[in-house]
Amino acid sequence: MSGRRAPIAPRRRGRVAAAAGLALGIVLSTASGVVARPQGLDIVDLYRELQVAQPTGFPRYELRVGPKGVHASGGILYGPRARVGVTLDRGHYFLKFEDRGASDEVEPFVTEFAMWLDKDGAPLVGLSEYALKGGMPFGGRIRFYSRLSGRWNMVTREVWPSLDQPLCGTEPEELDETTAAFENLGRAIAYLPRLGTAVEVWCVPPSPKAGSGERLDFAREEGRFRRGATLAPPPPWEGGTGQGARPAP
Repeated sequence: MSGRRAPIAPRRRGRVAAAAGLALGIVLSTASGVVARPQGLDIVDLYRELQVAQPTGFPRYELRVGPKGVHASGGILYGPRARVGVTLDRGHYFLKFEDRGASDEVEPFVTEFAMWLDKDGAPLVGLSEYALKGGMPFGGRIRFYSRLSGRWNMVTREVWPSLDQPLCGTEPEELDETTAAFENLGRAIAYLPRLGTAVEVWCVPPSPKAGSGERLDFAREEGRFRRGATLAPPPPWEGGTGQGARPAP
């Protein structure tokens, strides 16, 4: 299933006025219907919660949101002098950092943060990190976190299939809650969705399958991702969009 995450909009099956919609909660459209969730679930709050719950390994960017916009600074890689670009789309539960260190000439280390809802409306958040050189990624990793148990836990193995060997033909990298910065970067690069719920994964050199990609679809009823269609080239760093996917064999 690869439904689209709708922008935050006060509605209740199209019949409740805006004020009433805010009072009763916000809904999220998916391919399987409309899923109600409690009011107040916010991508910025989730990011800050995880910074506290995962004190090592999780990105340390300081995020400031105010009347003049959104700004980010700091981080594990380069510290307080880092030049950090940030994209925040609260309506689509998406947050992205581009860390260029002390100079705009430095190619960024990219961090993407996005949210999904399971069948019970509990948040599942994804964290994808990848480094660039010469305009293309050369290594990345992806992790997932859930607070279904009442506290935040890393649940990558439970919700995400191993792709290093089956997709990219490379040995898997071991990840835990403390892995950070350039440690244990693999050859599968995951692009989290700003629209929709599907994740695009592309292989990069020295993978023998560099340039090949696959879509991972979120099965909300199962609370996990399933391998989907093969993505048509070219990959994003060569100008591709990942659209026009071919059906998986």
